[in-house]
Amino acid sequence: MKARGTMAKVLAGTMILTSIAGPMIARADESTEVKDPFGYDFVSQDVDADLTVYRYYADSDKDNLDYAIKKMTEKYPNLTFTMEHRTDSDGSTLRTWAAVGELPDLFEINAADVYQTLRDDGTLYCVDDEVEKTGFYDLFSNGEAAKEARTADDGHMYGYGCEASNLGGLYYNKDTFKELGIEEPTNYEEFKNTLQALKDAGKVPIALFGAESWPATTLFSLASIAEGQPMGLDAVNDGDAKITDEPYVKAADKYVEISNMGAFGTAALSTNYQQAYEMMYNGEAGYFLTGAWFFLTVESDGMGDKIGYCDYNVFADDDVKEDVRWNALGGYQTEAKYSVNSNPPCGLDPSTVTYLGMEMEYWTRVSAGLNGTMTTVIGDFNFTGGEAYKEYYDNFGNYKTFTNFTGDLSNGDFVSTADKACEMVVSGNYTTGQELIDDIAGAGF
Repeated sequence: MKARGTMAKVLAGTMILTSIAGPMIARADESTEVKDPFGYDFVSQDVDADLTVYRYYADSDKDNLDYAIKKMTEKYPNLTFTMEHRTDSDGSTLRTWAAVGELPDLFEINAADVYQTLRDDGTLYCVDDEVEKTGFYDLFSNGEAAKEARTADDGHMYGYGCEASNLGGLYYNKDTFKELGIEEPTNYEEFKNTLQALKDAGKVPIALFGAESWPATTLFSLASIAEGQPMGLDAVNDGDAKITDEPYVKAADKYVEISNMGAFGTAALSTNYQQAYEMMYNGEAGYFLTGAWFFLTVESDGMGDKIGYCDYNVFADDDVKEDVRWNALGGYQTEAKYSVNSNPPCGLDPSTVTYLGMEMEYWTRVSAGLNGTMTTVIGDFNFTGGEAYKEYYDNFGNYKTFTNFTGDLSNGDFVSTADKACEMVVSGNYTTGQELIDDIAGAGF
């Protein structure tokens, strides 16, 4: 495979060994014996290859993957890994590589349309046999749900992965709020009051990384959940609702209202993730819209006590806030996660690559559970992080409905139309919510 940018070659090393207890990953002390459920039943100890792996490889995810790689290279001395860090959120990198025949051995698919395309053209290896022989999903407390989510409509699995998706929401800087005498909002009026206070103080109320399309559209989905459509924009994407339905009309009114209050400042559409995060962390902005993966950054950077997380849907009116509180933004599991190239460039057969990929995922999740940097519900973890992180984990089991982040929706035409309309909201080009609704409805949704 040709070089495609910066790569990190990860070789074997030493580390303290920890373990799991039974089939459920749990926190353990350093003296506990390591359990390897894969043994040598599936891959020879003498396997000799360099696996190229494309997935998110930064912050605590990097630490957890490094743990997994060290465990595996201790077991397979001739095995090495080339890690390629995923930076996009729309699958554009995989599309490019697929077009020129340069896909890696193992790769994270984070866009539904990319998954569908690669599945349809035979690029994705069917992992049914390997899942059955290893009992992969029996290793995780949410295994049945994860297995169901990874099963395609044809009854087969073209990838693996055990985690539940992260939830989305608004984070805020506690010091900034304290400085301005404002508190975490629990309803829409309180939310607007905080936005006004932040603006009056010369701050950007919401640090939105609008350089990516999905955050602006996801915020509209959050507002529609608050108006009584628990599936947010998923329902329009799936053909189960029309954008002209009442929840979306009311959500559009609120979305345009806060934009016209100056909620996003003037440069939101050119702001990237890192810039938006730093704005919130440095006190230049009040809120930051993102997913719960942000907790990994918060905790690894030692900022747990500085960052708060909005428990309530900030678009909900006070009289319904409890009714919609446990309708989540995000959290939906999709078929697409980690997949295997049906023609692995490393030279191994795809079955062996699949076994190695699942083993890597297993140890990655063990590491996450052991060090308390898991934002998904697998096992009984003893978190030691900040108050908001603990609260998020404790509350996860209360959620009743889940949605996709809008970048993961399956109807590309709808996503493109909604993205463009929501960018118009953020840029202040609409005066009423009806304009937002009309532009999406005009495309047939």
